[in-house]
Amino acid sequence: MVRYNPFFWLLKAAIYLGERWFQMNGGVIQSVSDGRRDQRYWLATRYFSWRKFWNFIRVELQLRFARRIIWGSAYEWEIDTTNICQLKCPLCHTGKGTIHRDQGVMDFDLFKSTVDQIKNSCMWLTLYSWGEPFLNRRIHEYIEYAHKQKLATIISSNLNKPLTPEIAEQVIRSGLDVMIVSLDGVSQEVYEVYRVGGHLDRVLANLRLLDAKKRELGSKTPYIEWQFIVMRQNEHQIEEARSLAVSLGVDSLVLKKVDFPHGENDPDEAEKWLPRQHPEYLRADPFYKPYQEDGGVCWRLWRTAVINWDGGFAPCCYLTDKTQDFGDVGVSSVKSIWNGEDYTAARGLFKKDFVPQKWVGCLDCSVYLGSSAARSRGPVYLHPEPLLLRVNGFKSANSNGVKHDDEIPQIEMASVSPLKQEESLDEAKSEEPV
Repeated sequence: MVRYNPFFWLLKAAIYLGERWFQMNGGVIQSVSDGRRDQRYWLATRYFSWRKFWNFIRVELQLRFARRIIWGSAYEWEIDTTNICQLKCPLCHTGKGTIHRDQGVMDFDLFKSTVDQIKNSCMWLTLYSWGEPFLNRRIHEYIEYAHKQKLATIISSNLNKPLTPEIAEQVIRSGLDVMIVSLDGVSQEVYEVYRVGGHLDRVLANLRLLDAKKRELGSKTPYIEWQFIVMRQNEHQIEEARSLAVSLGVDSLVLKKVDFPHGENDPDEAEKWLPRQHPEYLRADPFYKPYQEDGGVCWRLWRTAVINWDGGFAPCCYLTDKTQDFGDVGVSSVKSIWNGEDYTAARGLFKKDFVPQKWVGCLDCSVYLGSSAARSRGPVYLHPEPLLLRVNGFKSANSNGVKHDDEIPQIEMASVSPLKQEESLDEAKSEEPV
């Protein structure tokens, strides 16, 4: 076991101590929620390789010099195998309907091709973003393939899809390392305030089934992490949640602070959701992001990468629209996109002497706009080319459990750009996932 290896204990001490002097933007450790930092570190060491380690060192060194072209690759990857979700959470871009991208499920061959390209650099692979992973009926196959490539796998689920003993066993045997379960209340009336359309009894039944199956199979994985976002309507249930966590057999209960949608700064919205009785779950600035750039550089452009279900490649999940993609892994290699025109332009934004020649999604991001480079540079008058999107109905890339094209109702097409996206979405009616 890696936990008994002195090297990893020394490495952990070095990282935590070095965080004070060498990390950027308050540190990558500080961007991880309280209650899961240790777990994520040991998860990375479970699949340790010297090749991944030296890639990590190279990326961190080049981040400090804000190099535009990087020798190395992202070490934290996110692949959203589906962006469909059955809930309407009011602080989620999917729930709010503010994502301008077709809905569907990633083609399995595209997934395998992507994993094969990132397996020597990826320390954590999160198989979720703006969708519910279990709405991909073959999610266990995706997890299993990544696990066989020695990647640490994490999913986050609202766990509202009824699980059968067969599905539970498939997920456990797939090699999944961590399952985050979003559960923000211990009574239906409290739970459904935020998890709109959700069924608490279903979530609890699924958790009990997973616990029973893990015991039956003698498996310690997946590590079940109950994520409880502390909000005004549920803060009085924290102690009940702690008691319930024990009886459910979950491995940990993570009490998380509220994160508002990227770009949100409405004080009335904050007043509606933020807790009153537990100030320890408040930030000094309610709209502050744990990865806030704080005048230096946005570390996500060096450390992380996101692949959407349709192959769209972006530096972070907050570039939600198709127009903001930096490339397409169905067309180009990961390596060519990573140091391509969009990425090098985005990294250059954080150098005061750099003059951008093309629009990239980061130009609209509050992280960039709050930087010293942006203040020095002033407004940049660049805009993307309009992009034709299907904004109604679903698209299935393969037989993963989503409607096929011939089952989709009348489709509306819209030409959109960031200047027109809001009005385009308002005009288009989205079909409800099932």
